[in-house]
Amino acid sequence: MTTSVSTTHELRARSVAYALLARMLGNDVQHLVDADTRAALATALEGAGLERLQAYITPDLAALPAESVLAGRWVRWFDLGRVAPYEGSHVASSAGGVTPRLADVAGFYRAFNMKVRSERPDHVVAQLEFLAVALLVEAEQIEADDADGAEVATQAIRNFVRDHVGRWVTAWAGRVAAIDELQPWAGVARLAAELLGVEAAARNVVPLADTLM
Repeated sequence: MTTSVSTTHELRARSVAYALLARMLGNDVQHLVDADTRAALATALEGAGLERLQAYITPDLAALPAESVLAGRWVRWFDLGRVAPYEGSHVASSAGGVTPRLADVAGFYRAFNMKVRSERPDHVVAQLEFLAVALLVEAEQIEADDADGAEVATQAIRNFVRDHVGRWVTAWAGRVAAIDELQPWAGVARLAAELLGVEAAARNVVPLADTLM
């Protein structure tokens, strides 16, 4: 039987955290300002033994701009690419350009019966959602005593963190934090980066470091 880097309870809690972070970084800004979403994220972090990361969840919702203002900022900065939430905008491309990278990311999704609709597969939301699903599958396979199935999920997560999402989100979070209008997202982006750091350390992988400045 394969051994897990975490208890299945912790895997499930991190899965929930990735799913909620994906929502909060997406184009529906209602999730960003929703108190219940933030409370659920805090609970997930506690379940994962990561209470220290709760500090990145903005507590003062009253201080956030109106949803209409946030929606405009999301489009202006993220959707229009000024602070592009895409792996391909932060990681050096091969001679074939960004296409091979996108194909590789999409291959991970297909292996877990996932497919991105109306967006590039290297979007931060898609990549966090993939991790949410993969960690849940890993936990379920361990609980079912399916060593082979658990190992497939474990290796997929390790490779995805090393080769893809772990390579660029920290740099992107730094760009978000440097822009005044994006402060409502700064803590969430940093939390995603910190959680990915935890994931990499727990799985003994070092993300490839060739992000663009």
